[in-house]
Amino acid sequence: MVVERVLVLLYLLACIGIGVFASRKVLASRDEYWVAGRRIGTAVNAMAIMASLASGGSIIGVMGLAYSQGIPATLALFAGAVVGFPLASILVARQLRAFGRYTITDFLAFRFPSPVVRLLVPVLIVIAFSVYIVAQLKAAGITAHALLDIPYDTALVIATLVFITYVSIGGMIAITWTDVVQGLIMLVVVLGTALAVVWRAGSPLELMRQTTAVAPELGRLADRDIGSSLGYFVIWATAIPVIPHIVMRVFTAKDGRSAQLSLNLAMLAYSVMILAAVLAIVPVGKLGFPGLDDADQVFLRVIQSEFPAFVRGIAVAAVLAAVMSTTDALLLACSSAIAHDLLGEFLRQRASERALAAVRVASAWAIGILALYWALAPPELLSRFYTAGIGLLSAGLFVPTVAGLWWKRANRVGGVAALVAGAGSYALALAGGLDLGLPPIVVALLSSSVAMLAGGLLGAPDSRSMTEQIAALHARPVCDER
Repeated sequence: MVVERVLVLLYLLACIGIGVFASRKVLASRDEYWVAGRRIGTAVNAMAIMASLASGGSIIGVMGLAYSQGIPATLALFAGAVVGFPLASILVARQLRAFGRYTITDFLAFRFPSPVVRLLVPVLIVIAFSVYIVAQLKAAGITAHALLDIPYDTALVIATLVFITYVSIGGMIAITWTDVVQGLIMLVVVLGTALAVVWRAGSPLELMRQTTAVAPELGRLADRDIGSSLGYFVIWATAIPVIPHIVMRVFTAKDGRSAQLSLNLAMLAYSVMILAAVLAIVPVGKLGFPGLDDADQVFLRVIQSEFPAFVRGIAVAAVLAAVMSTTDALLLACSSAIAHDLLGEFLRQRASERALAAVRVASAWAIGILALYWALAPPELLSRFYTAGIGLLSAGLFVPTVAGLWWKRANRVGGVAALVAGAGSYALALAGGLDLGLPPIVVALLSSSVAMLAGGLLGAPDSRSMTEQIAALHARPVCDER
């Protein structure tokens, strides 16, 4: 285990070093801390977006879902994310970048000015992303335990302290630099592993033929899974355009065109990696380890059985990279929801920039420690767990955001109603209190759309000033964007 542990230690120290280096610049400036000065280039932003979405769930959880629920159900979830990237590029990227603030809450509170929006949106973000972070921490813990022989709880504490440290002091600049490195590590390890196992089998088709002959359920979609598969697809297709840690990446882009291109390039990289994982690595895991009690272990078992110590060390770093590249962005989004969205206006009137920086750091630590506590009793099937949390954001934010940008009759009454109806009906349907025979996310989006339509048609129209400002987001030339 010495080689693996040394490689992982070097990786963790490098992440902290980047955070310390970046802190000298970002702690004195909100623009630098939240959106990296709005100057991130297209290629760098694309890799960072891919890394932010390609979480421990993508490397550990998606393969676990495919192992237990079959490849078709998993590809439904994955296809939703792939559709979500171009939707984000078309529907929100250029307009939100032209808006030029920090968070999705900034836009919704501006578009639908109400205390309900200013309070409810960050609360939903903190709830959903805390669930998401817990899932990522489980991926780090089981990886360190399986491949480094470090106790699960110890691994959780180490990983959590590292990513909280560099996020809290380094902000978006540290996240961007680390995410680029982490994204490259993930691509190399997943694609390298997939190529190695396919080479041994002879071809991808031969590998799949061998696997489905032994485990035909891997290639089938059970009738009971059709509804959940539809739900997965809709959640991720509608989440990408509004999910806060992706929207914050839009705000970091140099301009609207760069934001749009970054999203599409990220989609390509993400697609290649997930397809390699699901279509090559999972079949090998199903053949070699057909009766795993915890399906999320399948990738780790393949790595452990097929590769030498040096590769196992790189694989641990890759999983930690997947965990941290998403968790750091989630943590920054949670921190922004507290320090900027909830407390920002109050603090800016009463506190110095130094005090504001202290609140940003403290918010990151508070969320991280709370998630660590919850992760000590981890859930099974990571992908299902964190997708349920992301569904809450999709349900509440998608309709108000898109309608607020594109529907001229959208108004404050409709926006508030759509937010409350979407989030409320999703939570109720998920808990079983609203069973219409449809996936909870479909029920929620329909409820949110009806509320927006009713509010827009029956409520007072927006002021002329608001209408002109929204029109300007569409009309402003790219070269004039800040």
